[in-house]
Amino acid sequence: MGQIICRSLERSKAVSRSQMLFHRRDPQKARAAEQEFGITSTSLETLIEKSDLIFLCVRPSQAGPLLPQLSRSGMEGKKLISILAGATLSYFEKFLGPVPVIRAMPNVASEAGEGMTILTPGPYADEAFQSEARRLFACMGQTVELPEEHMHLAIGIAGSGPAFVFVLLDAIARLAADSGVEYGKALQMASQTFLGAAKILLKGGAPIEDLLRQIAVPNGTTEAGLKKMRELELGARYQEVVKAAARRSAEMSQEIK
Repeated sequence: MGQIICRSLERSKAVSRSQMLFHRRDPQKARAAEQEFGITSTSLETLIEKSDLIFLCVRPSQAGPLLPQLSRSGMEGKKLISILAGATLSYFEKFLGPVPVIRAMPNVASEAGEGMTILTPGPYADEAFQSEARRLFACMGQTVELPEEHMHLAIGIAGSGPAFVFVLLDAIARLAADSGVEYGKALQMASQTFLGAAKILLKGGAPIEDLLRQIAVPNGTTEAGLKKMRELELGARYQEVVKAAARRSAEMSQEIK
């Protein structure tokens, strides 16, 4: 996800390469990133010293050993954006003190400029910092600000959501392939259908109930499909999928101490 953010910021000119520094523990991965982005890897200490804004893009399990290093290196006057699932604002405050922190939960669709990023500002993140975060993530798609109490559910909806959509699209495409339609063409049909339906809602179209009435004419194909969806309780089943991801996010918050 860190690489997606870097590519998006550079591609949109929101941040120039000359303004970017990065640090990776794995020397081989650091060299690969240097070749891809044309940016030289630096030490963690140098990155902190020369940076005003730090993106923390590591696995949650790596946060415990890393945050004391950040604190020792001196975070006074610095701002932090964390994309770590499970790492709460109070967790950062325990290690870093009154440092401006914003939790961000982007998703993989940011790679295509259609991402959904959830932002939760900490108590020391002023409006200028929040505005900066919105601007940076806007180059990857849309942003929504939520209080931290809703972050677990937001992770289930948006953070993990693309994976669930991939599974649904693959199932549709495989059904068509089993009937003789080329898988790639079937996947294109299903993907564009999902994209088009979502764009209608994002543009502030009619309420979903009205849209369904417009499409589902009596005794038609859509009505037959919707009837089967209700019989299978697909809406409720998908809610359970999202809730499972949200529960895991809550568990991770308890595991990160």
